[in-house]
Amino acid sequence: MPTRDPKVSPSGRAPARGLSPRAVSDLLLHARASNAGLRIDVALPRVVREVEARDEEGLAARLLAAWSDTVRAHVEAGAHEVSLSGGVDSAALCAMAARHAPGKVRAWTMDVHFADAVERSNARRMAKVTGAELVDVLIPDAVLPDLFEHAVLANQTVILNARAVASAVFYLEARRQGAGPVLLSGAGADEVLRGTPGAIPSAKARVDEDRALAAQVLAAVDNPWTPLQAGSRDHAPLPREAPGAVDKSDSPRDGAPRRDQESKPSTPPSTGALSSDGRGADQARDPRGAPPAVDNLRTVSEGEDSDHAPSAPPVDNLGTGLAAPWELPSEDALPTEELRYARWVLTELILPPELRGARAHGLTVRTPYLDEGFARVALALPESVLLREGFGKWLFRHAVRSLVPEEVRLARKTPRYGHTALSSPVRARWLELYRAWLSPARLGPLQVIDSRAVLGLLERYTRLSPDDPRADPMDRLLMRLVSLAMLQAHTEAPS
Repeated sequence: MPTRDPKVSPSGRAPARGLSPRAVSDLLLHARASNAGLRIDVALPRVVREVEARDEEGLAARLLAAWSDTVRAHVEAGAHEVSLSGGVDSAALCAMAARHAPGKVRAWTMDVHFADAVERSNARRMAKVTGAELVDVLIPDAVLPDLFEHAVLANQTVILNARAVASAVFYLEARRQGAGPVLLSGAGADEVLRGTPGAIPSAKARVDEDRALAAQVLAAVDNPWTPLQAGSRDHAPLPREAPGAVDKSDSPRDGAPRRDQESKPSTPPSTGALSSDGRGADQARDPRGAPPAVDNLRTVSEGEDSDHAPSAPPVDNLGTGLAAPWELPSEDALPTEELRYARWVLTELILPPELRGARAHGLTVRTPYLDEGFARVALALPESVLLREGFGKWLFRHAVRSLVPEEVRLARKTPRYGHTALSSPVRARWLELYRAWLSPARLGPLQVIDSRAVLGLLERYTRLSPDDPRADPMDRLLMRLVSLAMLQAHTEAPS
């Protein structure tokens, strides 16, 4: 996430270092073009789904062949380790990798309190069926709030659920136990295979909730707010060679297939084994040493001449009338809403923890489901063969029937994110973290946040039960604000 340009303005005053206030408000309101400036390159093929299904068995055979070719290319390039959650996506990945490299596959799974028990059981079953060595990484509950700041810095973006924190810790500990340097991940399957029926309407509802809550905590300023248009200076893509960029190269490396997600190894933080109380042996406050170049708030002012130039929105009429973020104007708009949504959710939610969280610990994560060859076949499939009897990814589930046991491939997808603080076994520790980072002293440097409104929201939040429908959007906002305060604190730190 970039900082503001430190050059002195014509008024003679040097702007404060840190995050652009406009960038902060735009992020909280989802008011920016999809994928603008976020340097994770998701080059989804410009494919439109066929309207009618031809021979379904023929389509299934073609899909399985594409999957086999894709995974074989990764395996032949030396990738024999798989991140295995136990869902059908990672199960099919593990099974296909084991088919091409029998006896050589090692599968890594995560033991954390919100992991689905059925999926964990399925992961153990898949390891046994495929002959893969299974390594179970224990993540104690207390690690998540204690390593939240580490995860924010590793991902270089805001975090909005505990899953992203757990992913960063998972890669940290897996690397310590000898994982890598390359892991295969099932990320992206839902987006190219219509894995979650109703995903787009649900996402729109969450965006509306986010905007309405954000409007309550954003401070009003003098200048009226209007959405920035694509191509404006604040939305210009950032240089790919800048620090923190994720390299998803078009060029094969060491025989790897095209369109994989590459991570450049870095020196992992010295944490030691995770203890039962959730703390690493040698955790430093900044696990990567010097304050990082923060690189992905997407809408950053460059050399603003006025302290008030980055304007925030008025707070009385937001949350309605704005387009979904994946439908905002873009210089590189994809031909369908499904593709635009897929690129948005991958770049904003799915890939940062998978790619950046791993990269911070010297691991490379590759995502075969997003490789061009497989994605092109998957995205051309008619919707009628993907959504059936309440299942998403129906044809893929059918195609991998020779690889994945029925109880695994037909298991219903279960949500794994949940409320971070209220449902956590270490709820008090989470709330302590929230209060520490949502103080006026921490929020003040962001310039557009009403700290009194945030504290009021936090107090209302602490009185809710975990299953209260109001808790989820509140938690997302509070975690974003904590993340922003952490990023701001590190950009202000002396280099």
